[in-house]
Amino acid sequence: MTMPIPMQLFSTHLSSNLDERNPAATLFESMEEQFGATCTQLKVKRNTIIFSQGAKLSCLYLIKGGEVLLTRISTDGRETLLSIMGPGEFFGEGALLSGEAATFSAYAAKSTVLLQLPERKFRLLLDDPIACRKLLKAIARRCDDAWMQMEVLGCAHVKDKVRSGLLWLSDRIGVETREGVRIDLSQTQLARMVGCARETLSREVSELKKMRAVDVRQNNGRKSLYVRNLEN
Repeated sequence: MTMPIPMQLFSTHLSSNLDERNPAATLFESMEEQFGATCTQLKVKRNTIIFSQGAKLSCLYLIKGGEVLLTRISTDGRETLLSIMGPGEFFGEGALLSGEAATFSAYAAKSTVLLQLPERKFRLLLDDPIACRKLLKAIARRCDDAWMQMEVLGCAHVKDKVRSGLLWLSDRIGVETREGVRIDLSQTQLARMVGCARETLSREVSELKKMRAVDVRQNNGRKSLYVRNLEN
């Protein structure tokens, strides 16, 4: 099973350093350049389901604009947020490569524009050694992130879940600012990623605020977490 990247910095103009860190971004550019003109464009309204867990996919989805959430329902009915993806990302490659049903659901968190790359064209990329190398790097990174999220979810105590999750996300998607490392996630999204109730997470964040380890501030119309010092 190929797990999607849990988080991604949303930018349509990626620097060479970021491309080196994120092979999915360079592969996206290659696919868009080679097949973009022949892809089907799909405009999706906010809160619209793109496909559900268990669906058979016939295309790869490239995100041109907007925001897509990937979630998975466990056998006991719990929903975990696996990834929040933005422009320059793609999803659905695991189902196409394996021929199996999708292992997660995808829906638009805001108005989103997607390009649908047919499976036959996606498979043409597999004949390109450079594209294959980029795809393998992207999958390897997704596996590393999946293991990290499993480690966070496996923490026995909520306090450890929240601290471990914030440290992981700070390193993974954090933006350095004067106020600390900014994580552009709502507390509801963070709770779903670390596997605890929203109210429980709120209590833990409040405790961390008292310790001046984190702060919550408005940023571009949404609340963001600022991580200052969780090591002590």
